[in-house]
Amino acid sequence: MKNSSNGEDKINTNDLKWSLRAAYAVFIRDLIVFRKDIRGNLMRILGQPLFFLIVFGLILPQIGFFDLEYIKILVPGIIAMTAMLGAMRSVGGEIAISFDHDQEIRAHILLPLTMASLAIEKIIYGTFQGVFSGLAVLVLAIILFPDTFTLTATSLVFLIIIFMATGLIFGGMGLGIGSYFEPPEIMFEIMFLITMPMMFLGATFYPVDMVREISEILYFFTFGIPLTYVSESIRVFITPETAGLSLLACVIGLIVSIAIFIPIGILGFKKRAIK
Repeated sequence: MKNSSNGEDKINTNDLKWSLRAAYAVFIRDLIVFRKDIRGNLMRILGQPLFFLIVFGLILPQIGFFDLEYIKILVPGIIAMTAMLGAMRSVGGEIAISFDHDQEIRAHILLPLTMASLAIEKIIYGTFQGVFSGLAVLVLAIILFPDTFTLTATSLVFLIIIFMATGLIFGGMGLGIGSYFEPPEIMFEIMFLITMPMMFLGATFYPVDMVREISEILYFFTFGIPLTYVSESIRVFITPETAGLSLLACVIGLIVSIAIFIPIGILGFKKRAIK
């Protein structure tokens, strides 16, 4: 029995090793595809944030519609929003289109890897997209407003960790949306309906504590939006005087969101893959 048990352990270990190798190969392939279209990806990532920053950060404050200090509130929210969209769209769109049209994901399923491993690979790729998108907009904001933000090596490290958490949350959410809803046209409509409230009510254009003066209901509703904790945690590190939540509250919100959306994404993907 002991030998038999060791044999089973050895087989399981070998299966895990091959599964991880296959998942790593798929991840490298995704990175290569991303790099080959780097110009198009940069346009996709920076296009919307650039116009938000120019209009709301430069033009409207200069003509007196917003206070000049508003840029300190705006930039963290735009960074958070872009990281969210980068992770969610890259995973959800790829999954939905691949299952329904080019069947690429079916070819990946035939590889020697578990469905959970492939799902986690997609979430990790979404995490990469979230980090890349967040850093790209951060650099853009520093170029446009060089005297507004003070960025240290320590705060940069923490920001990268926040971007990673953002990618995990919204990569998992994108995986779930792309898996549960079909065909792709329906999936993109659902994603739009989900992202729009988060983009505007996830503390992107204002600190969360200011909402309480307007509506208690809206204030507590904001806490149910995961983007709120991303926006506020970024404020903590680049414009701490504008943050409406403590870092501890942000960390708890990010951890809870990760614990909710990664399992949802994995379960949805596994259910879709065995159809």
